[in-house]
Amino acid sequence: MAATLNVPSHLSLENADFAKALAWVEGEVVPLDQARIPVRDLGLMYADMTYDVVHTWRGGFFRLEDHLDRFLGSCIGLRLDPGLDRAALRRLLADLVRRSGLPDTLVYFACTRGSAVPGTRDPGRHVAHRLFATVTPLILRGQPEEMRRGLHAMIVRGVPRIAADSVNPHWKNTHWGDFQRATFAAKDAGQDVALLLAPDGSVAEAPGFNVVALLDGALVSPEANVLPGISCRTMFEIAGDLGIPARYGRLVPEDLARAEELFLTATSCGLFPVTRLDGAPVGQGVPGPVTARLLNTYYDRKNAGWHITPAEAIA
Repeated sequence: MAATLNVPSHLSLENADFAKALAWVEGEVVPLDQARIPVRDLGLMYADMTYDVVHTWRGGFFRLEDHLDRFLGSCIGLRLDPGLDRAALRRLLADLVRRSGLPDTLVYFACTRGSAVPGTRDPGRHVAHRLFATVTPLILRGQPEEMRRGLHAMIVRGVPRIAADSVNPHWKNTHWGDFQRATFAAKDAGQDVALLLAPDGSVAEAPGFNVVALLDGALVSPEANVLPGISCRTMFEIAGDLGIPARYGRLVPEDLARAEELFLTATSCGLFPVTRLDGAPVGQGVPGPVTARLLNTYYDRKNAGWHITPAEAIA
């Protein structure tokens, strides 16, 4: 019998009011469908950019400072200058949320290299970097029925994750060529989501998700060749409070095949159960009790204000 997952039912596409979605571009707030960046922007042409996505819950940002840490750290690593310091960026995002009037949102913010100087491909030569941000209604990646069914995942062995020596995964980036190829492979095989391996054959991540396995009563998530996920960290913090061991380490496909429970983590859902892997059931083939405890505690704590910074309090 599947454990009970207390997933909100109102954060659906049908209930989303995209008429309130906004963007901040070139210093102006505009309706989202009017937002534009130049077609010669190096972020568009060469994926020369970084970004982050934070969500608001009942009018407050969830773990805003953690997302700002990651975004600004990525900017430093990629030699990008957003043109705003931390406090100004915080105010910008809060103002955008307030203007939208939406309580539950996804807030995307990005810094690109900007448009190149004609006649050169030198990324450090006289290029004005470009910051932009958007706010849209929060639509849960997993709706209640989808969460109760769980994802059917496939390890795609023919498309390794980009090596960390080539693209540092700690700097959030838009190099998704491997993710897209693997997703098509999984979809062609009738599966919901692809799991990618690192070049050494260990488990890496899924497109937009960190992977977490319950092995011998302990949670384990890959420590290498992955973006350090804030949602994964959140679940590990909750696990610690619930007395469930949790650590980062090396996972191989055989570990996933014997996992008692398996789930993915992301900002847009908190976590998403995986109930089948490579055609075989994970555990009992339904979301497990540890997965349910983590997800239900996650929502209970957010509703109580845990890690929440009200947008109205940011000035």
